[in-house]
Amino acid sequence: MNFTQRAMLYISRKKGKTVSLFLVVFVVAVFLISCFGVLNASERLSRDIRISLGAAFYIRANTEVQMNENGETEVKENNIHIVQKEIDEIMQTGEIKYYNPINYGFAKSDVIQFIPGDKHTKESNMGKVTALRFSALAPNFTDETAVLTEGKHITEADKGKILISEQLANANKLSVGDTLTLTHAKLGEADGAYIDEIPVKTAYAQVEVLGIYKLNTPDTAIKPTAGVADNEIYASLDVLNELHESETGVYTGEVDFYITDPAKLESITRNVQILQSIDWTTHFIRTNDFQYSKITDQLSSLSDLVKILLVLVSVVSTAFLTLLLTMRMRSRMQETGILLSVGVSKGQIIGGLLLEVLSVTIIALVLSYITSLCVTGFLGHSLFGELQPNLINEETITAGMQNSLQIENYLKLSAVETLFIYLCQLVVIAASTFVSSIMIMRLKPKEILSKMS
Repeated sequence: MNFTQRAMLYISRKKGKTVSLFLVVFVVAVFLISCFGVLNASERLSRDIRISLGAAFYIRANTEVQMNENGETEVKENNIHIVQKEIDEIMQTGEIKYYNPINYGFAKSDVIQFIPGDKHTKESNMGKVTALRFSALAPNFTDETAVLTEGKHITEADKGKILISEQLANANKLSVGDTLTLTHAKLGEADGAYIDEIPVKTAYAQVEVLGIYKLNTPDTAIKPTAGVADNEIYASLDVLNELHESETGVYTGEVDFYITDPAKLESITRNVQILQSIDWTTHFIRTNDFQYSKITDQLSSLSDLVKILLVLVSVVSTAFLTLLLTMRMRSRMQETGILLSVGVSKGQIIGGLLLEVLSVTIIALVLSYITSLCVTGFLGHSLFGELQPNLINEETITAGMQNSLQIENYLKLSAVETLFIYLCQLVVIAASTFVSSIMIMRLKPKEILSKMS
């Protein structure tokens, strides 16, 4: 009987010892794959935050707050704007990836019945228009209070395109690709009613529905129809220009700037505030690192913890496997002595032992890989679910295509990484088997049998 047959026969007969070895290798393999997956995820997520739109700063006009005749507080926007020349100057300060100017206005359409708000009338049947360069960078989409469900986002290349809410689309039986005509409007108030301060219409814009979005948070506040969140229309910049609500290259709303490295946000904004072309007495700047500092601190702590666990698991599992295999060998001392006495070489005996252990190990590793996919999926949502920011990638911004990152992708190791981990385990187990057999293999058959007696 050769050593291969003896190894297979031992595995089939000694089911208890085979199962115990299988479980040890299986548990260690799942734990190692999971730990390396979490470590890999923390490093990749931290890297992606830095190379994506990791931070932003916003420039807008100061608001003027005053009391009216009734003692109520009124907020008035200063009639101040930022022109394209000033934006170009800011972009030259360095490491700013995108800018997103915003203009605001109101619009009506004969084919749209807006979601009724407070004191709704035919005259107040209008919606707020937010015209911008990249709709994916609008605060509602970056904060994930709104999500695009159909179609594409607006990009700088688009003309005459709009996004509307799911509720507004359903109410008016509109879908992606439909065209309609908008006209200008202006929300006002007279005698306790909301009115349109532009009764005679002279400007029109032909637009196409490019996408439909859904709000994740309900709008329960009491507002006029134009202020209802589901009535907000996102439009390409030219739409308000055609409605005579804005001028080309002139922006009365906020201008958002997105930088490549959140770690440099403070230094970049300092350089911007040095510019003399912007009157900082009438404008203010605010920053947003999208919780980068908080996220990276958490990821760093998690990464350090996982590294410690990996070291502990590797040391403990190696020691335990060596102990288990040593005990396994000692329980087979008599068998080894008999095989040596009948002329079986030490090489064949060790080869049989290695074949037994490695056969069980390979089966355990294959099954552990399948199990680790479920474990990493669970760990991804529980450990990284709240850490993952809304990483809007370049394809979404420049092409309008939705390509959201999934947290499971972060935890999946590549085939090379997985094979390397399994190869290291096989080497450790083979070495442990060899070391545990040395104490017996160095004895002569007579010495082994005398020890057994």
